[in-house]
Amino acid sequence: MEKTLIAPAITHEESQRRRRAVEEARAANFRQGYRHDAILEEANERFMLGLISLDDSKKEMRQAVLNNR
Repeated sequence: MEKTLIAPAITHEESQRRRRAVEEARAANFRQGYRHDAILEEANERFMLGLISLDDSKKEMRQAVLNNR
């Protein structure tokens, strides 16, 4: 599947703020036994780049978790 990147609609500062939030959440998750999941990490990356909203990211993560059950 070919992906086309779209210019983010957020500032560099907002992207960095999102990156810090994701990294803090990821660290907390690792402490609780989280294992790497490519689908979830890809959604995190698109969120940090401003390509999807937090709500979109949450929806994708919920769906990924439900699909893995």
